[in-house]
Amino acid sequence: MKDLTGAFIKYVSLRYRDRKALGEKHSFNTDITDEYELNEIEKIEKILNSEEKVLLVARESRLMPGGSILTPNTVIATDKRVIIRDPYMLGLKSDLIDIPYDVITSVKLQKGVFTSTILFKAPTMVNKSKLGLMDENISGEDDQDGVIEALSKDKAEELLEIIRRQMKVTSTGEAEATSSIDSISIADEIEKLSKLKQKGSLSESEFQKMKQQLLQKK
Repeated sequence: MKDLTGAFIKYVSLRYRDRKALGEKHSFNTDITDEYELNEIEKIEKILNSEEKVLLVARESRLMPGGSILTPNTVIATDKRVIIRDPYMLGLKSDLIDIPYDVITSVKLQKGVFTSTILFKAPTMVNKSKLGLMDENISGEDDQDGVIEALSKDKAEELLEIIRRQMKVTSTGEAEATSSIDSISIADEIEKLSKLKQKGSLSESEFQKMKQQLLQKK
């Protein structure tokens, strides 16, 4: 089986080098240079946004518990989401599981003897059932967990770091957007009050009082 696996990877790499020699360039954004990983990205590049950057490619082990001998899952982390390519029919077809960072509420790493597992919560993820469900909960709650199994320890740790970093970026961006919207809303309200004062509907003291009340809501 190892010989077959090695031959398949070599075949894929040769195909990619052939395309590269012909002057074909990939259209996706990444700093990854490994030929096998680039080939895996090509399989999902149609769903990548033009500004989306691929940060990591990891494949579940074929031989370790949790992996698949014939069709192991491939995990691709971008700066926007985690994409899991779940092949079937000996790899001729595949399902794509899309997990945006803003739906992940918690994540942790579970280390095994030979491989590691990523456990995460994504309560609003529609197709979570395809990832399998864990009996062990991340924070002891009753809601269901997603699991990405049989990853090499290095790849799992790198994936964990990417997810945590992008969760923080997403959370900060949403907070800043909300703050910006609130500021615009308050400015609009003050402008409306100013127009009422100009029309004589509000006195100067009433205008100042209501203005201060709005500013205190920030």
